[in-house]
Amino acid sequence: MAPEIPNKKYEGKSVDIFAAGVILFIMYAGNPPFEKATPTDPYYKILKEKKYETFWKAHSRKRPVGFFSESFKDLFQRLVAFEPSERLKIEEIAGHPWIKDAVCTHGEIKDEFVVRQKKLDAVLNDRRAEMEK
Repeated sequence: MAPEIPNKKYEGKSVDIFAAGVILFIMYAGNPPFEKATPTDPYYKILKEKKYETFWKAHSRKRPVGFFSESFKDLFQRLVAFEPSERLKIEEIAGHPWIKDAVCTHGEIKDEFVVRQKKLDAVLNDRRAEMEK
């Protein structure tokens, strides 16, 4: 829930952008970025105060180096900004480098599925050989 909702200052688009930022983080990281967007939530307080380095250091502890790219960090921070007026507009999101760089070509997708199919075939062949023993 966007931080302005408890104060009954609901503006649909900016609230939806905030929610999209939270959902994006969950989909990417596998866990929520904070519990509640309130000044008492430690992680959201860090974001509200724009102490981004601290926020990302905390969320990167058990992840490989570089898990959160600078482009992803920028996008997320701008989606969940405390002030609704500081949040990106939908047009800006569509043009953000993290979104633009994330789109794969048809060929890249096809190549990835070929690699995955080969891995799956190898596993299935190993299982068949094990069952025949």
